[in-house]
Amino acid sequence: MPIFFLVIPGLVNAQILSPDPLYDGAERGNYADVQKALLTGSSPNVRGGKQITALIAAARGGAVDVVELLVEHDAIPDLVEDEGHTALIHAALNNFEEVVKTLLAAGASINRANKQGETALMRAAGAGSEFTVATLLLAGADHTLTDFTGRTAFDLAQENRRNRVLAIFRKAQITR
Repeated sequence: MPIFFLVIPGLVNAQILSPDPLYDGAERGNYADVQKALLTGSSPNVRGGKQITALIAAARGGAVDVVELLVEHDAIPDLVEDEGHTALIHAALNNFEEVVKTLLAAGASINRANKQGETALMRAAGAGSEFTVATLLLAGADHTLTDFTGRTAFDLAQENRRNRVLAIFRKAQITR
């Protein structure tokens, strides 16, 4: 019995499923869209491409109101994307201090490392995210942890000439 395939021009590589409205709203930092999607039953832990969760998308965009809304609806703060980054690591890297505080209050693991062994403190220090470095240190981040190459957060700040971050470390009596 022969098998027939129907090919519709223009739809060969088309996306069959529509994008998730909650994820799209989180990525745009649109509180109203995320709220509407949550109220209609969307999961707060929905993922987009590269396994990025809605919480990660909102955190890396600095949308603190969306992050708060998602954690209020039980978004899991320590889910990771393909590179092993959590929402906290993304927020720390981008110096979104209020998002970092919100995620820590929601129970995000402060010392969780990505696939390269880098923590939020290491990523923030290397990027020069001074306010976030101070916030993470005050919250108890372990500055003695090393990545897979043996570098601490202090080392990463030093390598990247992040003098303001180094001043924060020195004020906290951290020299490595």
